[in-house]
Amino acid sequence: MKLKSIKAIPFEVFREESRVRWKVAVKEPVVEGERLLVVDFLSNDSCNAYRREQHSFRIVCGKKSREVKGINQEGGVSDGVLHSLYRYNQDYILISEREEKALARFLGKDREDTGNHQIDNLSQWVSRTKEEMKKRERQKRGELMDEDYRLCPEALPEGLIDYIRREVLPKDSTLVYKRGNVRGTCFVCGRQVRASSKRFVQGMRVICPECGAEVFCVLENSRAFNASFVENIIAVQKGTDGETVFFRQWMLRRDPTARWERIEDFLQENVRYAVRGKKTAKWQKEAKENYFMHSERYELEEWTRWGDNSIYDGSYFFYDGGIEETLQGTLMQYADLKGYLEENTRRSKNTVHFLEYHAKYPVMEFLWKGGYHGIVHERVGGMTKENRNAIRWQREQLRECFRFPLRLLKLKKPQNWTLDDIAKLSALWESRGNSLTEKEVIALFESCIEASSIKQALPYAGVLKILHYIEKQAGEPCYIRGEAGIYRDYLRECEQLGLDLREKEILFPKNLREAHNRTTAQIEFEKNKADQEKFQKAVEKLEKFAWQKGELFIRPARAQEELQYEGTALHHCVGSYAKRMANGETAIFFVRRAEEPDKPYFTLELQNKRVLQCRTEHNSSYEREPEIKAFVDEWLEKIVAKGGNQKKKAKEAAA
Repeated sequence: MKLKSIKAIPFEVFREESRVRWKVAVKEPVVEGERLLVVDFLSNDSCNAYRREQHSFRIVCGKKSREVKGINQEGGVSDGVLHSLYRYNQDYILISEREEKALARFLGKDREDTGNHQIDNLSQWVSRTKEEMKKRERQKRGELMDEDYRLCPEALPEGLIDYIRREVLPKDSTLVYKRGNVRGTCFVCGRQVRASSKRFVQGMRVICPECGAEVFCVLENSRAFNASFVENIIAVQKGTDGETVFFRQWMLRRDPTARWERIEDFLQENVRYAVRGKKTAKWQKEAKENYFMHSERYELEEWTRWGDNSIYDGSYFFYDGGIEETLQGTLMQYADLKGYLEENTRRSKNTVHFLEYHAKYPVMEFLWKGGYHGIVHERVGGMTKENRNAIRWQREQLRECFRFPLRLLKLKKPQNWTLDDIAKLSALWESRGNSLTEKEVIALFESCIEASSIKQALPYAGVLKILHYIEKQAGEPCYIRGEAGIYRDYLRECEQLGLDLREKEILFPKNLREAHNRTTAQIEFEKNKADQEKFQKAVEKLEKFAWQKGELFIRPARAQEELQYEGTALHHCVGSYAKRMANGETAIFFVRRAEEPDKPYFTLELQNKRVLQCRTEHNSSYEREPEIKAFVDEWLEKIVAKGGNQKKKAKEAAA
């Protein structure tokens, strides 16, 4: 949809002294052979019935192209306008008969008789069209659609039941006991048991009185996962379209009899993962809400598209029956699944992500074949905030995935590389580039110092020199990491203060800790200096509210030290209000007696010409003192309400 000419149409000005919030103006221009509907929502600039500030906006609808766009008052295309249309529709709207007919003509069969103006129907049309546009965009990008879960076969994979009986059930060492903590069922031997000595206790391991196996005790019908389920099980199947690969996940519910005569009756499918090309999706038939120390599961009415592809509950058995045939012809067919499973025997292994990432990131296959298995395991198992971008995972070529030349990977054996190493070397290369030597890289790896700790110093000195300086300042090897952190903070403070790091005395001070203390103090001083200037400007604006009557006078706090002294003397927290007062968020005044002008008496906080609080010792309110209450009320009426004391010598009168 071409919007250049539409965006150029100026918005009309609408002003009307009424509660009408919006006026609707409709135009029907023809752009590139298609008649469009252009609906302007003109904000009533004279309406004071609404606190929130709203700006005029425009909705552009194309029925032939089935597109809709939102344009804000500045002429920019904005999805936020479309999202807010329903909310705007709740306000008072002025729409003429001509506009109503134009909307009805455009909407045609899409309109309903709601008994209201056509804006209701327009809002529904916009919502439906947005969803259609989103769907078309997904199809254009080759993504999986919400309804593609139907491509998954409904029949169980061949051999799954035998796998469960052979691999899953023998590993279930659980004893489910009933209330009373004496009777229960052992799922190792399948017998009803009775506690021989001590009672069964949730979460404890005991010896089964019947078979002698060590079992894990859980209370029947409790919130513990093991009380109702054995484990999650995942199997791979090809979709009915012949292209999509589904990873189907079931929860194996417990057979109360422990006989397991028909295992299929206890399989509850709850998640479907799908991979097609490089695109992935996930649907769930069950949701889970986590609470403190427990979770609650509930079934969904139908398969629901989920936003993330993380493995549900994190632990599962993986059935690989027929997987070679299923993955044939996909981007996952060359994944070394057998090697991955042999190396990773932990229950936390994530087979689905291992295969899925081979489809999404070609670099995974290169890394695995190159022997960089540790990096692959880190990527599958979860990365940290510091190393998640160490590799450009989306790039197609291996040399583009790293921020440094591939020759540097030869400095360590492939199996010894970690994502932290890659992140460290990337940061080092970005700072030093072509001047970086292999000797410097090796030295940094052998040290426990992060590249981020010396990043600011790298443009001015070599790595070896910087490392030697930190080691010398640390004195002992156990202090090197901490000293590197101090050096990092010192360098950042030097840059903040504008110090020239090219100077040797600044880059490598004789005593790092003393130099760091000086820069920290200087920054704090500069910060306080700026706050003091803001504070003084705020005080100057408040001096016009100084006032005296009889034996009482009121004036603004004139220094941060005064606030601290006031808070200490009256035992309240006004001493911490300096920053807020400097930023103009509030105003603090002192009520004093003329005969004791320097003795704290009452402290008053003013916001928007309204007293928030006026308190004396131990937060006692001024409302308990009729004399102070009357004085403050008169000050509000005569001085504050009128914008301040206009007399030239107001300040001297209250000094």
